[in-house]
Amino acid sequence: MEMTMSKMFFNGTCDLPLAIILFYQGSVAIPSNKFCTYWYILTSFLNMSSVQLNSYLSIERYLLIFHNPFLFKHKIILHYIPMITFIIMPFIYVVYVVNFLPCVNHFDYHSWACGTACYLTHPVIGTFSWVFAIIAPLIVLIFSNIFLIGRVLYFKKRMMRRRIWTKNRKMLLQLFSLIGMLYISWMPSSITSVINTFYPTQVSYELSTNWILICFIYIATLFSPLTAILAMPVLKEEISRCLNRWTQHRSSVRNFPGAH
Repeated sequence: MEMTMSKMFFNGTCDLPLAIILFYQGSVAIPSNKFCTYWYILTSFLNMSSVQLNSYLSIERYLLIFHNPFLFKHKIILHYIPMITFIIMPFIYVVYVVNFLPCVNHFDYHSWACGTACYLTHPVIGTFSWVFAIIAPLIVLIFSNIFLIGRVLYFKKRMMRRRIWTKNRKMLLQLFSLIGMLYISWMPSSITSVINTFYPTQVSYELSTNWILICFIYIATLFSPLTAILAMPVLKEEISRCLNRWTQHRSSVRNFPGAH
C-alpha cells in the first residue's frame, strides 16, 4: 500500500501540475518535442506502473490473509521482486516504444501529454500496449478481489464471529474503494482508445482525447488520501487524535476569560 501511495504522490506532484497548466492556458508548459517526450514517458510510466502494482497487490493481499506463512517465507520472490519488476518494466517499455520504434511522433502541443505517441496508432502494438498496460491489470484486479471477497464471506459464514466479520468488513470497504477508483479512472479512456485504434473515426478520436475522460484518470490520485486513511488504521487513529487535541485546544481558548 505504501508503494501505491508513493506512486500516487509522484503522479500528483510531477504529472498533475503539467495537466493543470495545459487546461489553464490551452497549451503545454514548454512547446517542444523534448518536453513532450518527457511528459508522455512520465505520465505513461506512472499510470502503467500504478495500475500494474495495484493489480499484483490484490493478489498479494490474498496471500497475506490466507497464506501468510508461505508469503513471508518467500518474501523476496513474492514481494520485493514483483514490486521492482512492476516499476522497472513499464519504464523500459515506454522509453523503448516512444523513442526507438521506427515511426515518427507528431506531438500536439494543445493536447494532454502532447497527444498520442506514434506506437499507439499501430493496430497491433497500440492494442497490445493498452491491454498489457491497463486493461489486463484491471481485469486481474477485479477478479482477484472478487475471489478474495468470496473467500472472506465463506469464512464469515462458517465462523459466524462478529469480531472477525467487523474486521473483514473494513477490508471489504478498502477493496471496493480501491477497485472503484481504478475502474472509474481508467476504463472510459481504455475503451475509447482501443476503439479508436481499431475503428479510427473523428468521433472515436474526439472521445479518446476528450478532456473529461482524461480528468477521470486523476481521480485515483486526488482521492488517494482517502484511500490511505481507509487502508491504514494507524493513520486514521493519528488523524482522530490530532483533531481531538485541536478541538480541545479550541474549546479551552474559547472558555479562557482573557481570550475575549
